[in-house]
Formats: sequence, C-alpha cells, structure tokens
Amino acid sequence: MTQKLQEKSLDIAIALTEGLVAGISKGQNWYKIVGTYVDAPLCWAISTGAESKHGSIDTLNHATAAISRFGSGSHIMAYVLADQQGWLMPATGASENQDVFEFNALHNFQAMRDSVNDGTSDFFMWETFTTKPYHDAGEVRRIGQITPPWPAFMFAAHVDLLQQRPTDVQHVLKAIQRASTLFIDQKETDSVKLVMETLDYKEEDVRSWFKTVHYPKDNTRVSSRALQVTVSTLIKAGVVDQPGPASETLVDLQIATLE
Repeated sequence: MTQKLQEKSLDIAIALTEGLVAGISKGQNWYKIVGTYVDAPLCWAISTGAESKHGSIDTLNHATAAISRFGSGSHIMAYVLADQQGWLMPATGASENQDVFEFNALHNFQAMRDSVNDGTSDFFMWETFTTKPYHDAGEVRRIGQITPPWPAFMFAAHVDLLQQRPTDVQHVLKAIQRASTLFIDQKETDSVKLVMETLDYKEEDVRSWFKTVHYPKDNTRVSSRALQVTVSTLIKAGVVDQPGPASETLVDLQIATLE
C-alpha cells in the first residue's frame, strides 16, 4: 500500500496502523498519517495445522511462524504475542529478541495455510474473520487470538497532496466519516447484507464482526499513545531502530489532531 503511495497510483490509503508507522519510521517520507479509520484494534487469530502438535499458545515460544513478509502485520503480531506472553527480553534493544521465533516469509495467505499443514511452519496469525472459513472447514486449527494495543486502520496521504491540496484531503475524510456513520447505523439491515454479498460471509459471522468494529466520531483524531506503543513494539520486533520517531513526525498536523 505504501509503495502505491510512492508511485502516486494512490493519493490516500487506508492501511494497518503498524504498517504505516513502520514505513515512515524506516524512511518512507512520501506520506504522512492523516487520521484514524477504525479505532478498535484488529483481532488476529492464531492458527496451526489441522494435525499440529501445538494445541495452545503456550508451546509456541521459539516455534516457526509463517508470515506474509517481514515488517507485515503477520510478522509484527508475532512480537505482540511474545510480548503478551512474557517471552521478550526488556526493551534495551531488539537483538535479544530476534530468536524468540523463526520466520518463514511466504508472501500469501494460501502458502501460509499450506505451510502449517506440511510442517514447514508451526503457526501463523491472520485476521479472525478472514481465517474463520478455513477453521470451520477444518483446513487449519484455531488455538487462540490476540489484539494489539492500537487502532486497526489509519489514513495516510501523499505529502505532495498534503502540500498542494490539503482541503481535498479534508473533504475526502469528511465523506468517509459520513459513509462510516451510515454503514454502522444500518448494521442490522442493509450493511449486513452488503458484507455478506461482498465477502461471501455467513450472516452470523458478519453480525459477530460488527460487534468488534468501531469507527471514531472524528476520523481526523489520532492517538499519540497508540502511535508510541506501536513504535515501541516495532523496536522490540527489530523492524525499527531505537529510539524511534516521535508521534509528531508521523502525522500531518494540518489535517490530523494528536490527542
């Protein structure tokens, strides 16, 4: 997504918070965060192979994690898991934590599912409701879930757009705010049908998903605390070098408000 911003095939993007923060922290200076799309955290299912020896999270320390790519959400979430389980060393630097897991970068979801079944990986993490059909079918087995301590999705805009047409960015965010409000207002009726038809989900799963989703009342507000926690986790994962960027450097303050 951030590469598409660089190529200017996108002016504005909605992407995982941790991906946007990681990109800017690593020198991707062609975009800034301009708001929060979904302020509830994303729920990640932890999955193993159908016949895996791993029946719980407890045995995953030093296991092999299938990920889409290094620096992706599936990679970073492994360190959130390790942090929550107390498997990480104190945050004096990332080098001590690099051997908490082995990683198998496989580039796509299908390959990750195949990997836990052929034994080349022990587990993977992916968004709960995207993974659920494969749990229901018995292709992979769910052994737990985690939610990171930051909002799921944020908005980012190309710096050229921010410099040349900031009011257009504000108009887009306001339009999305109105659409998000309408989407939630109709969650018992039309919105359920829309998600079912678009994603081919079961009605009970869509209704469960709606219980986990929350849009901010003002999508131009960004939590400074959430950004700081994201940076801290990225440092532990070795994705970002210490000391990491300040929240103010991640956000375009003519559009967004840090709180």
